[in-house]
Amino acid sequence: MDIKVSLESKKEFLGWFLDCHQLKRRESMWILNYLLNHDIVLGKVHFVENVETTPRGILMSTIETDSKPFLFYKEGILFEDPEQAFHEIRLNWHEDIYLELIFNDPWKAYQYLGVLEDNPYHKWNDSLDVNLKTEVEQALAALTLNNQIEMMMNQIDAALENDDKESFIQLSNHLKRIKKNESKTEKKPNH
Repeated sequence: MDIKVSLESKKEFLGWFLDCHQLKRRESMWILNYLLNHDIVLGKVHFVENVETTPRGILMSTIETDSKPFLFYKEGILFEDPEQAFHEIRLNWHEDIYLELIFNDPWKAYQYLGVLEDNPYHKWNDSLDVNLKTEVEQALAALTLNNQIEMMMNQIDAALENDDKESFIQLSNHLKRIKKNESKTEKKPNH
């Protein structure tokens, strides 16, 4: 799902970021100020993670992090010169550019979360552990089954309250089948 981040949100974020963080390279600050003052170019900026997977991406780090100070990726080639990136931005202002800012506790900063976009060149769920995926799928299946059982129990209670013997028997038999399937599913992982 593509969510368009407004120009105003990007400006607010960059203003906040420049006020609250010190970058390792002063040229990084110059680039961010340039973006902040050029709406057309800023409109083409996308704040993402894993910028190294993008066709044109820049990574900038703050002083309190262990990350490299500045990296510029263009079509799979890595550059460490901020001036080269700046010229690329100015000359190709009509092309999308992806920006990753490395700073402490980014997930706690609502300002950052408000502009963070999905990286179209990197699927976050591809990096999930297979075991974790399996655990999540099993948990979701168990949750779905528990919801079905709870709904069935409510329907059985309603049938009892309404003295509807036929519905009670049908629902009870259906609940038995669900619980029988539940016990089969629980035994599978142990084999």
